[in-house]
Amino acid sequence: MQLAIIGTGGVGAAVGLKWSQCGHSVTYGSRDPDQPRLRTLLEQCGASARVAAPRQAAADAEVILLAVPWPVARQTLEQLGSMAGRTLIDCTNPLLGDLSGIEVGHLTSAAEQIAAWAPGAHVVKAFNTASVKVLRDPRFGDYRATMFYCGDWAPAKATVHRLIEDVGFEAVDAGGLVCARYLEPLAMLYIQLAVRQGWGSNCAFKIMKR
Repeated sequence: MQLAIIGTGGVGAAVGLKWSQCGHSVTYGSRDPDQPRLRTLLEQCGASARVAAPRQAAADAEVILLAVPWPVARQTLEQLGSMAGRTLIDCTNPLLGDLSGIEVGHLTSAAEQIAAWAPGAHVVKAFNTASVKVLRDPRFGDYRATMFYCGDWAPAKATVHRLIEDVGFEAVDAGGLVCARYLEPLAMLYIQLAVRQGWGSNCAFKIMKR
């Protein structure tokens, strides 16, 4: 599958490396393709990965992962051009600058706003409730960490389900895109436990049923 990752921070780098290792073609969208960290990442990914300007990376992709900080999400989307008809994975969290809470919630979500800013794209919320350390290795002994996702178009959700499993998580469908209103506060709970209560980033959510 031809995948684009817009944003080369910890989340984008970790997910892209996993996808490359699974045989997907990954293009990182970056305004600074010569930065040493990105060159190192491409070496780790191998021949299946490359870097391009963000707009070009998105233009060539079947699926696009938006992995930029929330404050620049709208501006970034405007620079990418039309994504109508394609799957757009939103892993942003609308965090306040001091990590004390989230900027939007209850009556809307970052994912719903992104859907409005990218008309025609099939937006799926995913990869927003785990640390970079867990994205790199979602296994905890015999268990796989859970990654929730939500969206409104079944074919896009099926694609994201497979891509989540390629990273190594147990993929759990949380419902329509409106359910991002629950998943984004869940990320805030993760931050509360990992940062404020000192658990550290080597922890993850796991849902069980019987």
